[in-house]
Amino acid sequence: DSGSSIVAADRRLGGQSCAIIKMASFATWQDNIIMLSDSYKVSHYRQYPPGTQYVYSYFESRGCDREGWTEVCFFGLQYFLKRYLTGQVVTREKIDQAAKMYAQHFGDGTSDNPDLFYREGWEYILEKHGGRLPVKIKALPEGTVVPTKTVLITVVNTDPECYWLTNFLETLLVQVWFPMTVCTNSRYQKLSIQKYLEETGCEDWNPPGGAAFKLHDFGFRGVSSVESAAMGGLGHLVNFMGTDTVISLVAAEKFYGAKRAVGFSIPASEHSTITSWGVDGELDAMRNMLDQYPTGLVACVSDSFDVFKACREYWGDALKDKIKGRISETSFGQLVVRPDSGDPEETCVAIMKILLEQFADEVTETKTGHKLLPPYIRVIQGDGVDYQSIPKILQRFKEEMIAAANITFGSGGALLQKVNRDTFKIAFKCAEITLEGGEAREVFKDPLTDDGKASKKGRLTLQKASDIASYSPEDIYKPREGADGVKGGTGFLHFTPDGNYVTVASGRGDPEKDLLVDVFENGKLLKDYKLSEIRKRADVENGPFVNLPEEPEEPEPAPVPQAAIRPTYVTVPFPSQKIMTTAPPGAVRMIPMMNRPSFVAAPQPAAMPQVNRPASFVAAPMAGTQPQAQSMYVPSQIRPVFPMPAQISHPSFVAPAPGRPSFVNPGQPIQAPVYSSQGLQATVRPGVVMTAPGASQPAVMPQRSASLGVGFGMQNVVRVVQAQGS
Repeated sequence: DSGSSIVAADRRLGGQSCAIIKMASFATWQDNIIMLSDSYKVSHYRQYPPGTQYVYSYFESRGCDREGWTEVCFFGLQYFLKRYLTGQVVTREKIDQAAKMYAQHFGDGTSDNPDLFYREGWEYILEKHGGRLPVKIKALPEGTVVPTKTVLITVVNTDPECYWLTNFLETLLVQVWFPMTVCTNSRYQKLSIQKYLEETGCEDWNPPGGAAFKLHDFGFRGVSSVESAAMGGLGHLVNFMGTDTVISLVAAEKFYGAKRAVGFSIPASEHSTITSWGVDGELDAMRNMLDQYPTGLVACVSDSFDVFKACREYWGDALKDKIKGRISETSFGQLVVRPDSGDPEETCVAIMKILLEQFADEVTETKTGHKLLPPYIRVIQGDGVDYQSIPKILQRFKEEMIAAANITFGSGGALLQKVNRDTFKIAFKCAEITLEGGEAREVFKDPLTDDGKASKKGRLTLQKASDIASYSPEDIYKPREGADGVKGGTGFLHFTPDGNYVTVASGRGDPEKDLLVDVFENGKLLKDYKLSEIRKRADVENGPFVNLPEEPEEPEPAPVPQAAIRPTYVTVPFPSQKIMTTAPPGAVRMIPMMNRPSFVAAPQPAAMPQVNRPASFVAAPMAGTQPQAQSMYVPSQIRPVFPMPAQISHPSFVAPAPGRPSFVNPGQPIQAPVYSSQGLQATVRPGVVMTAPGASQPAVMPQRSASLGVGFGMQNVVRVVQAQGS
């Protein structure tokens, strides 16, 4: 983390690891909160009115550039809170790193300018708050769907000395736009798919039926970064259960409490695995797919040369019986045919007609009369898929009397990448400052040249419209009318167009009815949402998560005594035979000891005495015992320590129960080796010298091939000391 271990390694390698050291420094650059902002914000601490103590700002969507998209599904803030803001995020090293960078950054290229960076402000946070950020953040519960133009997040500093911090965090917090926009993009496509499933007679809504797997994430390779893939992919998984973006599953576990994989996939071919069989081998390649994956779902790209021929002659004729045989009394299998080129609408309709014709003997009809392929074959369209093409394809299906349940969609860049901050016109604006003496001043912008950028004033709450008991027409917000109109508009009730919600401005709202909840304060996360609850909140009628049971809560693991993790031991140098072993407070009683189990991982003369490295380890807790310090005595057969070559003078091993550890770092001392309460196992090199209990001479492990390690058990060299001094 700090790079010190890399520096030590560099010394051991004789200074030949410069590249490693540089890579280590790059590994931490994104974690310095002081540099996760726009340059100009570094200078803003001098620009607020004298006496400013608190700055209150908010985050909202000011609309959408896609026709008909009037709602937003709020998602993604928790990732940024956990990843970048929680805990001690300001350190002396980070301040020094930022000071150096900003001095150069604001310089003229030949001389530095250290005056703009507010070092004193960050040092104050470090010294007064232990490096934790003194801000309070409220937000809409993640997964909540609300109309645009409503407040979604509010931020205010909690220490009057840190008034400048609120908007310094804007740059990072505004990036919530990305997972939120992808989540909403995915959800609107879910609404389209759901609509046509209903209109073409779908009756099976429980996963894997319904919309659960109808839009598959193909977007990992098409996004700008791994972080984008993780959070964009997770935004999609709020709505669906199919994905090939594996990193989004990791994000779900790490940041949203998932206990297991929350997205699923199947074996599938790509063009290289099919075209490598040659033009004349395409049929064999397709047969191989069915043979290699005889049960379950398997997808096969089918447009390498002629998708229509593949559907008619290969899938619908030569391999027809093999496909039909995938379903039996004891197994289920399904082939998913994947076209990957051509006009999406025309291609999908054409191949569906071919497959319906070829498998006509088992085609059924839905309650609306739309044709449905037998369950052993389906289609996935993964090219040219987005929020516009999906309803076009499904509308054609509806008109051609083809059930929407026949097809699944895969989407990549259009799902995760073809969005930007202006898709939902995201803004983060200051709404109020508080001066010395408690004077609150409303803050807003209202540019004459763009009334769409007018901001809200004062402290804000988001409430259900039904919670506003009474109000006058003058209370309803009205925007500025022309150059001579009231700047900032009039009124404080910002009703949504559907009339269901209202953002109450100017501090006139009811905090008890505020839909925004406290999620973060002074470095501490206050709400920890699980993906399962977010999915239910965001779901639609007949959606896959409405009736999905909650994941069972796993019991908390029993606390491990600190001493069992890092036992503290002090050895008194030879010739003393006494070893003091001290257990920190809360440790279990340390009763076993190692009776000369030291070893050297290099061939030595058989007569050479063993390295003098007595050791102890922590046993499992014993009933009725109290944590204590205990003296242990080394048996009298200890021999003097002979000089050893530098590379083997400090052999060390790690033995975490219940695994089988290997010899670790020969020749390098380990600061805090972990000892196990189980029988120890170790793997050493040929020619090892070790002293067994009661042996008059060291024993030499037999020589073997230099490529093989020699394993041996150490249970027989553990002697339990029942009482002090025994």
